[in-house]
Amino acid sequence: MKFESIASLILTLCLTGSAQADRINVKSIVPTLNHAVYKTGADVNAPTTNARSAVSRSAEFSAEGLPGAEAAKLFVANKFGYVDGQDFVVKNSYTSSNGITHTYLKQIFDGKEVVNGDFNINTNKEGKVISYGNSFHASKASLKRRADTPENYGNSVDAVEALFKHINVDLGVPKDKLSVVEGRSLDGSAVVKGVPSVPEGVKATQKYIQTATGELTAVWDLEADLGENWFNAFVTPSNQVVGLHDWVHEAKYNVYPIGINDPSDGARKVITDQGTPATSPAGWHDQGNGQKFTTTTGNNVIAIDNRNLTSDWTKAPRVDGGADLKFDFPIDLTKEPETYINGAVSQLFYSNNAYHDILYAHGFNEDAGNFQENNFGKGGLGGDAVRAQAQDGAGFNNANFATPPDGQRPRMRMYVWNRSTPKRDGDLDNGIIIHEYSHGLSNRLTGGPSNVGCLQTYQSGGMGEGWGDTIATALRINPNKHNRNTNFAMGDYSNTKGIRTYPYSTSLTTNPFTYESINGSYLVHFIGSVWASILYEVEWNLIDKIGFTNDLLSGNTHHGNTFFIRILIDGMKLQPCYPTFIEARDAIITATEQLNKGHLCEVWRGFAKRGLGVDAKLTDDGVAVNGFKKPVDC
Repeated sequence: MKFESIASLILTLCLTGSAQADRINVKSIVPTLNHAVYKTGADVNAPTTNARSAVSRSAEFSAEGLPGAEAAKLFVANKFGYVDGQDFVVKNSYTSSNGITHTYLKQIFDGKEVVNGDFNINTNKEGKVISYGNSFHASKASLKRRADTPENYGNSVDAVEALFKHINVDLGVPKDKLSVVEGRSLDGSAVVKGVPSVPEGVKATQKYIQTATGELTAVWDLEADLGENWFNAFVTPSNQVVGLHDWVHEAKYNVYPIGINDPSDGARKVITDQGTPATSPAGWHDQGNGQKFTTTTGNNVIAIDNRNLTSDWTKAPRVDGGADLKFDFPIDLTKEPETYINGAVSQLFYSNNAYHDILYAHGFNEDAGNFQENNFGKGGLGGDAVRAQAQDGAGFNNANFATPPDGQRPRMRMYVWNRSTPKRDGDLDNGIIIHEYSHGLSNRLTGGPSNVGCLQTYQSGGMGEGWGDTIATALRINPNKHNRNTNFAMGDYSNTKGIRTYPYSTSLTTNPFTYESINGSYLVHFIGSVWASILYEVEWNLIDKIGFTNDLLSGNTHHGNTFFIRILIDGMKLQPCYPTFIEARDAIITATEQLNKGHLCEVWRGFAKRGLGVDAKLTDDGVAVNGFKKPVDC
């Protein structure tokens, strides 16, 4: 138990509700790259042909004694002929607690980044590559190299105008009223100022993008934070939007979601801990740089009352616990949520901190791109504690989470639900908070902390939703009252049937989802529920074999529930950009092999039961084909 010098933190908690706001609904645009590959096991060492030189190269090389990033660079040089600084730059490289080093490369062409040219290499302690993902463009000799001049890109203001036309939003001012502030770097970066809906300006950077036809095209990389949406768009010199991501991920709950997240599940409880010295070294109200707070402000999260949509969020009200940090405020659920705003903000602050600490203990740390104001010299970029907005006044019946790259502050918006009398508050529901925060987890880990656009395809985006459901359900399990026969319905507090098609269950009668169930669906929440249904089988196999622990903060993986959380997180680090179900499965299998091979069969049995066995396939036409086989030694 950790205490501050004079007084302990006292946070009183309660659990319930969710919310909906006006958003711009547009489809993501992600060019299909048929040459992208993900290789594991023996396939890593298979010879490959470098399209630039037509030379067959082998992955057989020795990197023993080299740091992970150096081993990765030697690997791509030997196997593909890529040269550091000429063909790629290292965006991120870090070593997880299991000894695996994850290195993320970004392709460059004429000195500029190729936005969807990604190469992730995973090396073990001996410097051996255990898996890699590669979507680099293979430059052909006939490809004319473009001059590194702004004229080739067109005008950044025109690109911004093209984006707003594409999303069908008025610029709000005549185009000639916009101004451009040029950046100081050599990447052609600028900020387009004057768009009323983007107060901080639209960041514009010159880059390249690979198209589905294999061309390499110059684009403006635009970042536009419109509040309910935070768009990352790629616009050509002819003002075509050829790539589009939204960093805001929302869950459209129609009822109240999962977890012990309503008054019928348990009473409020006084919590006195502030994490551990390992997960939050300065506690929850100290940023470790001389900045200490008595409000809902700290190193991991800044929780605010956003009912009035304060234009400058830094001036929005925060709850003050006084010198003794006593956040003990009444919550009367027979009254409207605004009457217990202090309790709601306190809950939001607690839940974000508690989940930060759990994830930290299992590998989502500074190097991996977690959310902290101060990284204490442990790697990664700071300045990105979660900005958590309670009872957000922008709408009702929803919640969302925006995840920019490492070093930029994410934003969680929690709303009030108006589908009952009195209304319910999403800030009191740990299930919603965990689900939303998990978007930040999976986006920062897949493709590396600097590349948060890797979950935009239907399968990868669906898994982004599924991981949120999965971890929220995992943290809901109580071994004193739950077992593998327990069914968990999402949102079952107000709607006994829940908000997903089926509850999470190990019964194929109760929940018949298999891998093939994703065929024909383009709804990420539906696809996500299929992924979460598969993972639910894996978790219970592990719990039944090695038990359950309530110790979530020590980082031990000797029990089924903590082993499960760890291989999910390690798998996210290992998988390539835009993973498919099969590639994400393979990454989890590799993570299991590295952590404890003795549990491989439990993991494989879980996947195989619902059609994601070793013989599962994804056809060239994108059709999922069930496979129920397990490895022969299982």
